[in-house]
Amino acid sequence: MTHEPSQLPEDDPIWAEARALEASIRAIRRAQGKKNPEDFPAGSEECLNAMEAFVRDVQRVLVLYAEDPDQDDDDLFGAGASG
Repeated sequence: MTHEPSQLPEDDPIWAEARALEASIRAIRRAQGKKNPEDFPAGSEECLNAMEAFVRDVQRVLVLYAEDPDQDDDDLFGAGASG
């Protein structure tokens, strides 16, 4: 028996927010000169290291949001509006 991933509707707001967060973090990492997991061969040590770093970046944003949920979404990385 295989585990089937849950299928969320494409218009689910939580799914859309998660995808937007993922895309934002990928773009920010790229702008910072950091590599994303897809920049390396799947399963390679470099890919796994990039995956761990990516998850740490996601965690950092989620912790910031949990500490101050009313914070301006544009300032989660401390850059400010003119960033």
